[in-house]
Amino acid sequence: MDIDNRPNARKIKLVFFALPFLFVFTVGPLLIFDINSGFEIIVTLAIVIALLYLSLNFMEFNYLNISIDKKKLQVKYFGLAPLNKEYKRFQIKATEVYGYEIQPSFFGLKKMLVIFRKDRGELFRYPPVNINALNKHDTKKLIKGLELLTDINKQLT
Repeated sequence: MDIDNRPNARKIKLVFFALPFLFVFTVGPLLIFDINSGFEIIVTLAIVIALLYLSLNFMEFNYLNISIDKKKLQVKYFGLAPLNKEYKRFQIKATEVYGYEIQPSFFGLKKMLVIFRKDRGELFRYPPVNINALNKHDTKKLIKGLELLTDINKQLT
C-alpha cells in the first residue's frame, strides 16, 4: 500500500508562494503612493497575512510518501514550508513494527505520527512525523495499514 500526498502538497506549496506576494501587494501601494486614508486597514491586513504565514510555517506541513508492504514500512518526508526543507526517511522491517500513536499538538491542529519498533526485546520510538497534509481518505488508509501490521506482529509475539 502506497500513500502519497502530492496533490495536497502542491496546494500547500502554492499557498506558501502566494502569501508573500499578497503581502507585497498590500503593503507596496502604501509605500509607493503614500496612502494616508485606510492606512490602518491595510496595515492590519498585512499583519494578518504575516501571522498567517508564520503560523503555516509552524504547522510544519510535510510531503509524505509512505509505503507499507509485507517486507517493510518506509516513510519518506520533507517539509513544504520555506523554513523547513529537511528531507528525512526511515525504514522498518514489517516484523519489527510494534505500534503507532497519533499525537495531537499545537491546540489539536497538528497531528503527529509516532511509530514504535520492537527489536530484541527493546522498544524504540521513531521521531514524530506531521501527517496534517494527508487528506481524510489517506489518513484512514494509513491507520488501517498500520493497525493491520501491528495486529499481525502482536499475534506473533
